Amino acid sequence: MQQISITLGDIPRLSNRRLGELGALIRPGADRTSLRALGSRFVVSPPGFPTMLITHEIDDVREVFTNTEDFSVGQLLSRVANHDRVFGRETLVFLEGEEHRRERRLFAPPFQSKALRSYEDMMVEVARRELPNWPVGEPVEFVGIGYDLALGVLLEVLFADVPPERRERLMQAINQWVGALQSVGFLVASLLTPLLGGYTLPYPPLSRGAAAVDAVIIEEIAARRAAPGGDHTDMLSRYVGTELDQHDDASLARNLRGILLGGYETTAITLGWIAVMLAAHPEALAELDAAVDSGDTPRLDAYLDAVIAETVRLRPVSGFTGRRAMRDTDLNGVRIPKGAIVIVPILAIQESLAHYPDPLAFRPERFLTDRPDSYTFLTFGAGPHRCLGAQFALLESRILLRTILQSRRISPLPGPIEPPRRFHTGISPAHNARITLLPR
Repeated sequence: MQQISITLGDIPRLSNRRLGELGALIRPGADRTSLRALGSRFVVSPPGFPTMLITHEIDDVREVFTNTEDFSVGQLLSRVANHDRVFGRETLVFLEGEEHRRERRLFAPPFQSKALRSYEDMMVEVARRELPNWPVGEPVEFVGIGYDLALGVLLEVLFADVPPERRERLMQAINQWVGALQSVGFLVASLLTPLLGGYTLPYPPLSRGAAAVDAVIIEEIAARRAAPGGDHTDMLSRYVGTELDQHDDASLARNLRGILLGGYETTAITLGWIAVMLAAHPEALAELDAAVDSGDTPRLDAYLDAVIAETVRLRPVSGFTGRRAMRDTDLNGVRIPKGAIVIVPILAIQESLAHYPDPLAFRPERFLTDRPDSYTFLTFGAGPHRCLGAQFALLESRILLRTILQSRRISPLPGPIEPPRRFHTGISPAHNARITLLPR
């Protein structure tokens, strides 16, 4: 029997008077919001925005992530976010079809298992180098520690043996660029983007910062081309002079800058949330401490992997994802017009009793034997556009935390879990993950 299609007009609609309630759907506690009374699908039409279908039907989620002929993540980001201004329209996230598949094949090898294992010593060295800089026995903001660790790892993994003078200029350029990204001026420009039909106002400090970063990276690329060979294991060396080297220097620099940004803030915030969750759950801390004290590294790594997975289930950096329809299409019996947006509220799925027993509880043990399901664990997306650096991020978090815990203990912190920051585009700890580290 042919499936009967319905239109967006046949689906429950959230009135514009209640648009303020949408924020609750993409924050912790989403599974308990009053919006659940609308069902697993509902429609919103905010003034100045395309019509949006918000769905946490798993069949919809699977279809919208795998059907790259009809749905685009790049077009969604271009319409409601600042990504094209930040990364440039030529980068991987904006490409579709065969062009996207080709670029992903070129950039994937340095993120695959064999390459990832070669980065572990670099990550350990970064953590050991930073450890003496952190206070012991007094509160510290672990998100700040996370930023230092993430940037240190990325510089080592991306570029490794950069001459000291060039590395210093690269650090200065990165700080200039990131400072512009985090500035009030660019935040205002970004908030205006959806209201301006997807156009992000030019922000000269950002452009200057990006150009400064690219200039130093291009200089390093030229140096590698002039002196090929050597026993380099960093990502840049895995591109330059290999079969993957199919971009001009400016394009390669731009993509490396994108990798740097993609792995910087998200890693710092994730490390912060892990520290917060461990401080609030003494039983999880006790398991980690026992594994460290016994010298049982496989046990420690297995439980750390479970802790990380459970943390990003409950506190993904972004609370939603989605796609935009590139043409009139059908989504499991719902007619979706060209230009409409399908929003997937990640937390409404990852906090759902339908997918996770006792879903609001922090229970790393749930991931000791079961791997996360592709379409009910969406922190890194799903389908052909799933985050290319997902495995890198998980490995990095485990190696950094293992190295830290072998020298420090996290002090249990009584009271409620630190809440998310109230005004933030992502889900970030309100007090920057304030914890206390103790000597081991």
